[in-house]
Amino acid sequence: MIILGFYQSHDACAALYDDYRCIASVALERATRIKTDGYRFPAEAVAECLAQAGLNAGAIEAVAYPRMRYPAADVLRSALPFGGLLPVRKVDPIAPLRAGKVQTLADVVDTDAFAARHGWPASAKAYFYNHHRAHALSVLAHMPADDVLLYTSDGGGDDIFYSARVLKDGKLTDLFGGEADTLARRVPQRPGDSLGKLYAYVTEALGFRSLRHEGKVLGLAAYGKPVHADRLTGLYAVSDDGQIHCALPRWRIRMLVNSLAKKTSREDMAASVQQTLETVTLAALAKMLARHPVRHLGLSGGVFANVKLTQRIAERFDLDEIFVYPAMSDQGEADGGVLEFLLERDGLDTWLKHRERLATVYRGRDYSADVEAVFGSGAVKRPVGNAVEEAADLIVAGETVGTYLGRMEYGPRALGARSIMASAVDRTINDWLNKRLDRTDFMPFAPVVLAERAKDLFDLPDELAYTANFMTVTCNVKPEWRERIPACVHVDGTARPQLIHRAQNPVYYDVIAAYERRTGIPAVINTSFNVHEEPIINKPEEALRALREKRVDHLLSETAIWSLA
Repeated sequence: MIILGFYQSHDACAALYDDYRCIASVALERATRIKTDGYRFPAEAVAECLAQAGLNAGAIEAVAYPRMRYPAADVLRSALPFGGLLPVRKVDPIAPLRAGKVQTLADVVDTDAFAARHGWPASAKAYFYNHHRAHALSVLAHMPADDVLLYTSDGGGDDIFYSARVLKDGKLTDLFGGEADTLARRVPQRPGDSLGKLYAYVTEALGFRSLRHEGKVLGLAAYGKPVHADRLTGLYAVSDDGQIHCALPRWRIRMLVNSLAKKTSREDMAASVQQTLETVTLAALAKMLARHPVRHLGLSGGVFANVKLTQRIAERFDLDEIFVYPAMSDQGEADGGVLEFLLERDGLDTWLKHRERLATVYRGRDYSADVEAVFGSGAVKRPVGNAVEEAADLIVAGETVGTYLGRMEYGPRALGARSIMASAVDRTINDWLNKRLDRTDFMPFAPVVLAERAKDLFDLPDELAYTANFMTVTCNVKPEWRERIPACVHVDGTARPQLIHRAQNPVYYDVIAAYERRTGIPAVINTSFNVHEEPIINKPEEALRALREKRVDHLLSETAIWSLA
């Protein structure tokens, strides 16, 4: 069965599956080149997915719809306020469901008209997925363990800000934040409870853009002192079951944050919110794990883009594995929606049997057939016999190499397919390469390291090795390596490594291995292949433009090195 999932808020995205096999997953921003593009149907992302499958929309047999506000044109007239007599822009489909006015969201959203507008058959099954359940199932689908606590935390979805579920003895049980909470006449969670919103308010108060620059706040935090952490932490209480509640409504939290930020350095304000996030989240997890002792923890939702938080969780709890879904933000909702549809269709026993560990997230459209012609139109193929060895030589010489290797990554991290590689031995590179990329960043570049050598360089516990394949956690750099790879080491002595196995991306791996043979260092810089305020590149034309603009010195494809004449 061909199943389409989509999400149409910020970080809009699409995913296409053939039953349990993911064909493609694409964020809208990668197709439109507009950072965090969304708040509409992700038509361009859907087109990328269908093109990868070699299908048109007529082949779609089921659609996983998000439950969010829909334009009035997509809502049945009978479900519009006062029968459509009043003009409205968008309608919340959950409100009438919660009020008992309808039995299903199909009584609110006009799925036939929606299908006609976007080209799939009206006979395609329509399924409306739960926001936090989708986050949770995305993680569980790639954790084939028998005892798992699933915890999600974000800025909100389906009127919920946190959820917890536990898989044990073959049963998946909602602890809180499930469908019952979403549909309760009085929703038990409030926007003020959300640590994700708190972090967003601080991001804005420091002059950055929320939903985009929270990583800058994290980077700044290491330079400051948490002077307001006690005051902020004191706003939150954790109940015995691990739920987080705040005594203030969100507007008062925002006012407090703005007031504190005006009289505090950016570094100290960032350190304060970071410590609050860590303290309260750890307190919540401690109570959940005390009630539901498990050996595996799965995390998703935008809050868990915070890589330092994941490190703190690993330091605090004795677990066998901690896994953060690589598309932890709402870019992962489309996949989660499809997985939720499959769970409802097949039942838990069958669904659990299809779980498998995630090897890669190379899920974009494959443009490999176009690379030779596109790159050849504006660059020169270097006349070398071995592109891998040549790439290593260029990196040793201090040059930057942009990778264009197969399908694009899914999620916010560049993981080798669309990366910029460079030597980590030059501590000044953070200044000059960021200038070339028009970036202002307070974090060092991340390293990619040969998986078998990771423990030589980093204090990376076994429970984080899996999630570190996807650059979703920080760890301490061993003291003897901090001076050898200074461009990758933050002021607090940590780094955010990507572990790479050869089976994941042979060319990428082989370049690093060749670099190690020359230098004795099994790691290089991996930073995303994009300039400031643009998404990571998708098409070969975008890579060629970056070369022409001298953002990078060379391009590496599967078989060749490309340079300007």
